[in-house]
Amino acid sequence: MAKFITGNELIEEVYDIIYKAKKQLLIVSPYIKLDGYFKNIFDKHKKDPELHLIIAFGKNPGNPQKSLKKEDLNYFKDFPNASIIYVPNLHAKYYANESRGVITSINLYDYSFENNVEFGVISETKIIGGTAIDKEAWDSTIQILKENYSVFIRRPRFKKKMILGKNYMGSEDLLDFTDALLRGELPEKVSVFNFDSEIYINSENETERISRDEFLKAHPKEEVVNDKKIHDLQSIKCLSATNLGKIKDKSFDDVIDVMVAKNYIYDKQTISPEGEKVGIKYNESKNGNKWIVYPEFLSEIL
Repeated sequence: MAKFITGNELIEEVYDIIYKAKKQLLIVSPYIKLDGYFKNIFDKHKKDPELHLIIAFGKNPGNPQKSLKKEDLNYFKDFPNASIIYVPNLHAKYYANESRGVITSINLYDYSFENNVEFGVISETKIIGGTAIDKEAWDSTIQILKENYSVFIRRPRFKKKMILGKNYMGSEDLLDFTDALLRGELPEKVSVFNFDSEIYINSENETERISRDEFLKAHPKEEVVNDKKIHDLQSIKCLSATNLGKIKDKSFDDVIDVMVAKNYIYDKQTISPEGEKVGIKYNESKNGNKWIVYPEFLSEIL
C-alpha cells in the first residue's frame, strides 16, 4: 500500500525506517546534519555488522562540507558495515529499509524536521499487500549510486563456525576517499558494488597441520613497530588520543582516523587484536568510566 503523508506522520515514518532497519538502511539526502536525536536513533545500529548502512549525499562539489560536515561524516564511518556515496547533482530524498520506504521532500537535516512543510509517499515491500513502488524506488536509487562516487567503504569480517553461523572479527576499511572529497576534489569513480557485502577470513577450512616455523612466522615473539622492538609494553608511557595528538599538533579525530586506518582500533571505543599487540589498552577510572590510551611512540605514525 502506498500512502501520502506529511507533517508529524512523515517525520515519525522516517524515524521508524531508521530505527527499525534490520539488514539494510538506505539514506538518500543531498543535505545531512545530525543533531542529538538523529544520533540517538542511529546509535542502535552502531555495533551491528549485519546491517548495511548506505549513505548518499550530494550538492556543493567545491565544498561538500556544506552538505555533510566532517563530524557527521566521521560518525557514519564508525559503523561496522557502511557505504558512503557522493552524488554531485543529487536532489532526491529517499529513506528505506528492507521492508519500508518513503519518497519525500525532506532532507536528513534537523532544521527541516523541526521547521519545514514537507511531503512524502510511504510504501511497503511485502509478499502480500505490498506495492511495486518501493521496489522501483529502491532499484532506481541503487542504479544511481552504482554510477556515482563511492568515497568510503567499510565491511565486516567474519569467521565461519565449524557447524553453523559466523563470528564477527571486526571491520575493515576497503576504500576511503573522504579526505580528498572534503578538500573539494572528486575522487576516481568507483562503484559501491565492486565490493563484497562481507569478508570471510577463513573461506576454506584448514586441512593440514601448519609447521612450527609457519606458526612462529605468523605469531612472532616480539612485535616491531616503526623499527622499535617492544619487549615490555606495560612499561611504556600511554596517552589519551587527545594528548597523543598534541605531540604532532593533531586533533582527537585525526588520531582516531589514523588508528582505525592502521586497524589498531575498530572505533574510538574498541581496540582490535592488532592494537593490543602494539600496547594500546583501556584505562578505567574509579567510577567505572573507560577510555583508550596509546603508547607514546605511536605519535610517530600521526
